[in-house]
Amino acid sequence: MSHLSSAARIHFLCIPPFRHIHTMSRLPHLLLTLLTPALCLAQDAPKTAKPAGEVEQKVQQRRRILVKPAAAAPEATQTRSLLKVNVTAQPYDLHLPWQKQSPINSRGLGVVLEGNRVLVTAQLVADANYIEIEQPDGGQKLAAKVIAVDYEANLALLESAINAEKEKAFFASLQPMGIDTSARIGDAVAVWQTGRVGELIKTPLTISKILTRRYVVEGSGFLVYETTGIIRSEANSFTLPVIKGGKLAGLLLSYDSKNQVTTILPAPIIEHFLKDFADGAYEGFPGLGMEFQITLDEQLRDYLGMKPDAPGVLVSAVVKGASAEKAGLKKGDILIAINGHTIDARGDYQDPQYGPLSTSHIVRGQAYVGDDFELKIMRDGQEQVLKGKLIRKNPDDYLVTPYRFDKGPPYILMGGLLFQELSRPYLDSFGEQQTENSALLRLSHIARHPDDLEEAGRKKLVFLANVLPTPSAQGYDQLGGIVVNKVNGRTIGQLRDLDAAFKDLKGTTHVIELDDFPHVLYLDAAAVEQDNLRLQSGAYRISGLKRLE
Repeated sequence: MSHLSSAARIHFLCIPPFRHIHTMSRLPHLLLTLLTPALCLAQDAPKTAKPAGEVEQKVQQRRRILVKPAAAAPEATQTRSLLKVNVTAQPYDLHLPWQKQSPINSRGLGVVLEGNRVLVTAQLVADANYIEIEQPDGGQKLAAKVIAVDYEANLALLESAINAEKEKAFFASLQPMGIDTSARIGDAVAVWQTGRVGELIKTPLTISKILTRRYVVEGSGFLVYETTGIIRSEANSFTLPVIKGGKLAGLLLSYDSKNQVTTILPAPIIEHFLKDFADGAYEGFPGLGMEFQITLDEQLRDYLGMKPDAPGVLVSAVVKGASAEKAGLKKGDILIAINGHTIDARGDYQDPQYGPLSTSHIVRGQAYVGDDFELKIMRDGQEQVLKGKLIRKNPDDYLVTPYRFDKGPPYILMGGLLFQELSRPYLDSFGEQQTENSALLRLSHIARHPDDLEEAGRKKLVFLANVLPTPSAQGYDQLGGIVVNKVNGRTIGQLRDLDAAFKDLKGTTHVIELDDFPHVLYLDAAAVEQDNLRLQSGAYRISGLKRLE
């Protein structure tokens, strides 16, 4: 566990702790607990930078792509549309980033789609070492691999990792399931599970609410169905399909057993995910990259010069490098409409299928990377129209990385001093300690308000996370959670800068400048080299002293 500086002086209000999918991997199965609801191709982030011609071609192609419908499976063969999915996952240790945690075994249900592919939630396969799909009756098993995954949308697509002959034999008796995107409030659906011997277990539910919220990781809201009712707990309860009329209407996100409330990842988001990957190049869900404040308060409306019945919300933040900023949106603008949809004072628009719905669905649920968009705004009392193309900002492009899966966190270990790039999973790992420790509070505030540091040219926030006991680090062992400004005279904008600074030593002592007490650290270069050898060969036996990607 990190030691965090007690000397850090904080004058900021506390913010709620972040939630992250890593914390879910340690929880009991989904149906047994209350889970909090909340971008990337097969272990890598989606590509977001393509030539303009390629982007336009992909946009036009996607308009012609339809998820191939499949007939509803007869009652007798409905279990042939499901597969058990067994996963062994091993997340990295966020506090000792050179090593992994103990393996975690999880089981869920996957939905068979056209092309011998299997749909599951991303949380099931996050940080997976091994994935196995299994016939519903406990028969044949087949090794599988992730071919597309989106952690924001909490979706993953699997296919066989074995030769084509074995794959053909395995899927021969299975029935691909179609997708139903027609759900509305009041519609009947059912959660499907399989029993110990493969029998189908159905739990009928009724959709009571349709809204938007984040799924698992931090990010913009996605469409969600809400139902009420008791769900039976079975062994395969991590990923569960939700069915309407024999077709896939969604995947179970969470179940609150106390209040008997179920949240469902709906079919329109699934369809969007599959259409995006139809050409084999997954780009992810786009986002505007903005935050807004509702304008129900009469005094606020008077201050903004808004008429009593005027639509619109106040733009309170614009993400650097995101779609909205590139189109010219600024903090303080009044957002009136998106793509022709009028935005009311609550930040909702009138959706033709769902009724009043958050504006996030206009982009997240209905548009793709490369699509044109239009914003109608009020600025300085004058209406303006801003136009741009939708992009998806890669999670690695944020000052504070919102999530990171399937690869280890970057770090540098120098003479016992552990330096890392700040991430929201790192903050999440402290739980309630975020509100109790001054250094964590300061890091949390930066994570919520990165604007000034981004404007100063920082790409990542490099900080001193922990200190391992070594001779060269003697006296610094209680430090941690302090942002690094300069090393050996070089400004530190990301971990690569730190690596270059340590290599560019002009004298015999490394000088590390921090933004909080004690402000400057001194490391004898010769002693550091000796300690680095001890860290690799001594009691710690650390295999690598740095990871930059």
